Amino acid sequence: MIEEKNPFVPLTSDGIFKALFRNERYLKDFLEDVLKEKIEGLTYLDTYLEKEDKDTKESFLDVLVKYADGNYVIVEMQKYKKGSMITRMFYYLGKLAYKTLKDGEDYNSIKKFIGIGVLDYNDTNFEKLHNICRLYDVDAKKEVTDMLEIHMINLQSKKKNDKLKWIKLFKEEKEWNMSKYSDEELKAAVKELKRLSGDPEISAVMDKEFKEKLDIKLMKTEFTEEGRAEGLAEGLAKGKTEGKKEKEKEDAIAFHKNGASDELICKSLNITQEKLEHILKENDENESE
Repeated sequence: MIEEKNPFVPLTSDGIFKALFRNERYLKDFLEDVLKEKIEGLTYLDTYLEKEDKDTKESFLDVLVKYADGNYVIVEMQKYKKGSMITRMFYYLGKLAYKTLKDGEDYNSIKKFIGIGVLDYNDTNFEKLHNICRLYDVDAKKEVTDMLEIHMINLQSKKKNDKLKWIKLFKEEKEWNMSKYSDEELKAAVKELKRLSGDPEISAVMDKEFKEKLDIKLMKTEFTEEGRAEGLAEGLAKGKTEGKKEKEKEDAIAFHKNGASDELICKSLNITQEKLEHILKENDENESE
């Protein structure tokens, strides 16, 4: 019997990225590769940074961990351009620093906060593949502190960087083949990536992710400066509602075709079983016409 080959899903895909780096072994090796330092003791933290009040923007992170020495690291994968990633990373790190300092504690007790953004699009602000940002005194031409440090990895950069071994996995576009890698940790990661690529629930997330690019185009159309200037609030509200319903249908159908259970689909999209059945029935009727 010939063993069925698992489909290839790149590491730049949201579901695969989060699933792989929930494993401390691979996250630790990736962080040591990027930061060039030995890391001891990782603790995974809640990736939801809750709102302080109703007007504060809530934040959902991909990966958030704390070192044994108290330093914090955020890791974000961004497949498509949605605003400024460096600005968003500053916000995340600032919010995290604010939340971790307790009442009565001295400011000197604040630890180091590190952000790592992996970008699968060409951000012209970062020409190199691996860019390191810290606070800098322009006049004195020297670094002020490394307490806030951001690493921006531009996978679309034309400049090579042989110092980051994990780039080989991020830039793979064809298949997961262990024989292509000599590093033992990368080989183990490839084995896990092959397993994850065949997971039906992760495949459903992948299909949903491919539609994200279309959603971004829709958002740009709906929320242009011209539209806001003309005061088309009512029209935009209607468009958002209709767009949400259409996206809900598309996601439900994509999840179903990728083998996700009805329970998972309903839970992920926050819809009832009755509504799911109606969506699938309507789709079957349309496809049979």
